[in-house]
Amino acid sequence: MNLLKNINMKERIDVLFAKNSVFLPISLGLILRVINIDAPIIGVHSWRQADTASIIRNFYLNGLSIAFPQVDWGGDSSGFVESEFPLYQYSVAFLYKIFGLHEFLARGFSIFCSCLTIFFLYRLSKYIFNSKVAWWTAIFYAFLPLSVYYGRTVQPESLMMLCSIICLERWFLFLKYNENKYLIFSWIAFTLAVLVKGLPLIWLGIPIFLTAIKRGLIKDIRFILCPILTLFVATIWFVHAHHLGNSTGLSFGLWGSNTGRYAWNELFENGYLINTIFRIIFRNLLVLGLPLLLLGFYRLNVTNLFILGIFSVSITGILNPSSFAIHEYYQLPYMIFFCPLIARGFVFLIERIQNKKLPYIIVIILFTGSMIMLNIDYWKLENPINSAVWQNSKIIKKYTERDALVVGVTYGDPTLLYLSSRKGWLVSPYILDRKKLLDFKRKGANYLTGSWDVVQSYNSFNDSKAKQELRDLICLNELNSNSENSELYHISCNKNSNAYLVPLSDY
Repeated sequence: MNLLKNINMKERIDVLFAKNSVFLPISLGLILRVINIDAPIIGVHSWRQADTASIIRNFYLNGLSIAFPQVDWGGDSSGFVESEFPLYQYSVAFLYKIFGLHEFLARGFSIFCSCLTIFFLYRLSKYIFNSKVAWWTAIFYAFLPLSVYYGRTVQPESLMMLCSIICLERWFLFLKYNENKYLIFSWIAFTLAVLVKGLPLIWLGIPIFLTAIKRGLIKDIRFILCPILTLFVATIWFVHAHHLGNSTGLSFGLWGSNTGRYAWNELFENGYLINTIFRIIFRNLLVLGLPLLLLGFYRLNVTNLFILGIFSVSITGILNPSSFAIHEYYQLPYMIFFCPLIARGFVFLIERIQNKKLPYIIVIILFTGSMIMLNIDYWKLENPINSAVWQNSKIIKKYTERDALVVGVTYGDPTLLYLSSRKGWLVSPYILDRKKLLDFKRKGANYLTGSWDVVQSYNSFNDSKAKQELRDLICLNELNSNSENSELYHISCNKNSNAYLVPLSDY
């Protein structure tokens, strides 16, 4: 009996590690994504992660009311903010309620979503191409740098990517079998993706629409009803979110010409397209992925779902040029369309050239390049020792009361407020003067704080004139300060100091 059990167990293990099994890519993806899982909210795009993490924490502390997301930079207001549907934040807050407030749970939830994305991307690639291409698709998605990094950040991107690939995988099965169960799951995933980030309405909607036309579904009542329902649900949320933002004046700038997102004139400025294309080639494809991608297009119909996806993501870049060029996570959706074509090009290369070692050398170089980029550009920046904002947050925690309202001179970056577990306002050092300080004081602010080294968590404070004016303003009361505050002034105004924290009661 024991022998039979051992044989059965061996067979199961053999299946897991069988050729073209998705288990190995998922394992690789998991290993790479758990690196720095306990890192604090610092590093690349910490400002976006801090906003997400603050909403999570406020859900956890103030009640799990998904309709009322709150940020830390609302001053003395409720902090209710106009945002996309906070499904990711709410899900992590629910985990906090069960296991306690631990940021590795947020990263863990992102990793879970990212590993599931590998699984469904494998399935979709297998349906459209074959199991060999699908396996390499999963491998490339598992280790390419953008997929790894944003598959473990505290951001909604990982959930959006999961919903998007489930939508496409179920949609493909609906096209193949014409069964309502596939359409329903595809529609649910599509609606959630749109609620979580908004832009999937375009880069998922276009491939679905075009493939529906190809299959003659454009007049099918089921196809007509689904997008109407999605728009109806999305409208309900975004109208509510807009009213929420109007009530507090707090918003992530989702709509309107004053957000800076839709400055289409940027498309025609010198270097915009070239810089964006080169960034995609370098960040998404690590250069060597480009020839494999191009090879993957060989003899492929332009109506292929992955080609349509690349086209659709590019359309979102044109419609939203500022964010698309500046924030690389807007280019992340390319990866679920790039990777299958890179894999197809790689398999084509293996099967066509005599030198069988060359394709694998390319993979080794790509993997090595990814590890170098991840280490230098991402993981290394998550070390608290290298973070001026992290050091500043420790000073705030030590010298201020838990309920103190703080003015962070961080040019709109919420990282400092989040790390110090304080609420307050964010202001630019370039508009700060005594009148502004008194205005903050009247609103109930208790302290002014910031860093002499960075003006944002990711930008050095190198403007010597602005820095000196700020020092003169902050240290004006140093000599006349009472003994209770003298230590804070010594910390803040010492020429060797890296950060400042001064009480507004002295102004």
